[in-house]
Amino acid sequence: MSGTTYIKQKASIWTPFVLLLLIVTATFTNPLYADTCRANKFHETARVDRVFDGDTIRLDDGRKLRLIGINTPERGRNNKQDEPFYQQAKDQLRQLIRKNQNTIKIIFGKDKQDRHNRLLAHIFSVNNENITTTLLKKGLGFAIAIPPNIQLLSCYLDAEREAKRQLRGIWSHPYSKPIPVDLLKNSARGFHRVSGVVKRIGESRSSFWLNLETNSDNKFALRIMKKHLSHFKDFHPQSLINRKLIAQGWIYQAKKEQRITIHHPASMQILSTD
Repeated sequence: MSGTTYIKQKASIWTPFVLLLLIVTATFTNPLYADTCRANKFHETARVDRVFDGDTIRLDDGRKLRLIGINTPERGRNNKQDEPFYQQAKDQLRQLIRKNQNTIKIIFGKDKQDRHNRLLAHIFSVNNENITTTLLKKGLGFAIAIPPNIQLLSCYLDAEREAKRQLRGIWSHPYSKPIPVDLLKNSARGFHRVSGVVKRIGESRSSFWLNLETNSDNKFALRIMKKHLSHFKDFHPQSLINRKLIAQGWIYQAKKEQRITIHHPASMQILSTD
């Protein structure tokens, strides 16, 4: 990773950053939301034509829609097996939609589309029940946080915590356990939970880089973009050196290095000062 490199140092106890793990102190002022899980106004009511997996559907007018706030296990491709609980997540979403005669209510995110031109939205039953919350409570996906679409993040994190406590779904399976970066294959791509120790902090014009220690030729870094720093209260990157953490997100490769972009502190957990 190019850019300024900070000298290694023993980490201090960094209480302000640990407080980030309490996640999201934002107040929901959007009048669409009645509380942290339900809604009282919607942008649209639509019919569903097809369920692709646990977090992606197609509406009857042909538009594809990706659920905000959740990432569910993927279908196996290129002769690979399905990820654990892929079928259960897909079946549960299909069941919830069929229970509502294939009709859903929709609230679009502040970012309305992703780079695949899919709609980004929260979806609800005809009785205004949050469908993503149900999936997360059953342990059928990971709660994810990608600003600016974090209006219901607190609700989704609470639902995930309930599933973790009860060891439901993915939380009962090794699939949910973070992979030490040393054990990651160089070909690893897509959504992963990883663990490692921060050994160096880099800074470029646009980002901070948390370089994790590895005992292999593979390099691994977490990227925190400066445009997202408003979500990281009292962020002091140097204080993370020698801290062990768990992070989750989508692995990509650039400059012979595996990377995950961390958009929000909900995607990272500090474990120790060792």
